Amino acid sequence: MSDISPVLNEISSSRQWKDLRETLASGGAPGALLAIVGSGWARDFRDMYARLVLCDGGSGSDGCASCRSWMDDGHPDMLVAGSGDGTPGIADCVEMRAAMSLKPFFARGRLGVVHSVDAISLPAANSLLKIAEEPPAGGHLLFLAEEDNVISTIRSRSWTVSFKPEEAAGDSPPPATPAEWAAWIERAGKLSADELASEADGWAGWLCGRGEFRLAASVRNLLYVSKRRRLPVSMVQDALEAILREGVPVGQILGDLR
Repeated sequence: MSDISPVLNEISSSRQWKDLRETLASGGAPGALLAIVGSGWARDFRDMYARLVLCDGGSGSDGCASCRSWMDDGHPDMLVAGSGDGTPGIADCVEMRAAMSLKPFFARGRLGVVHSVDAISLPAANSLLKIAEEPPAGGHLLFLAEEDNVISTIRSRSWTVSFKPEEAAGDSPPPATPAEWAAWIERAGKLSADELASEADGWAGWLCGRGEFRLAASVRNLLYVSKRRRLPVSMVQDALEAILREGVPVGQILGDLR
């Protein structure tokens, strides 16, 4: 793996990364992870994540057969579509999808990586939907995006985490008590759509920092659909409350909004 940049040093010491490591070490690796990362360091983040997922013990450095199999150009069980400098086409995605079903060489499973998923064509994205929803036994997917504008069908099948440092300062917890929710409902009605989205995205960042990746993904999926459909602030407010306070599945809400 190449030398870790200062930005990646910040990520590796962040609470989000530590919680993600603990989740992986406990056997809770998501079938598909969507990572929003900064420009120029997707490859390094890819290798950091792959070392954890492909390691037998989940530490990334325990000297297992899989850890010893890393080479300068990657790992035999890490399958990559696209690169930090190029967007994968449908042929790249189909080839990676087929290789995911093959027996791994050294690891317990295989990791399929799709770079620039925020820029791939709709046919290429559609070719990945089934494997994202049901990865082969032991298999995992990593979708890498520079911008948070990934199509909803990919987002809804993935845990979403953001490691863009400039966003971290705005992370804050959502309301927790009935009184806090009441106060927020009154205040949220006076917010613009952009202000509400910014606050909710901060909640998603806070949730990621505590390992609540599925809940954070639900919030960000809602924000994506609300921006795309230009939903009224009142509707987004009600949906956020339903997800975070009442535990309504995001799929049910998104089905109603689409």
